[in-house]
Amino acid sequence: MAEKIAKFRFLGYKITDGQISIDSDKKVSDHYKVSFEKTVGVNETEHRMRLMLEAKIDSENKAMHIEVKAEGYFEFDNTITEQEKNVFFRTSAPAILFPYIRAYVGALTSLSGVQPVILPTLNLSDR
Repeated sequence: MAEKIAKFRFLGYKITDGQISIDSDKKVSDHYKVSFEKTVGVNETEHRMRLMLEAKIDSENKAMHIEVKAEGYFEFDNTITEQEKNVFFRTSAPAILFPYIRAYVGALTSLSGVQPVILPTLNLSDR
């Protein structure tokens, strides 16, 4: 049985912005609110697109605020339809890019002298 080749390829990512602010007068809470904003499918060329994903993480008591912006780069076969491309950018692309944001947040917080923030695995397809 021949393997089915995906119509898209992940070319890479960049963290374009990362910020952390910590109120040193407060103990950082262990509970966080996480929100995402994504810009779906910015055309780079006819067959290459970019997804921009921004994560905001706030500790429950507002002692820590983190913002991370990342870009994911993808290439598509010329056989992909516009509908397939839209579905991909709503579901698969954020799921591919999120682990890099998750790792960045973990490293950023652990190097900041606070308890590292390990974001849970999230289903981003409904966001």
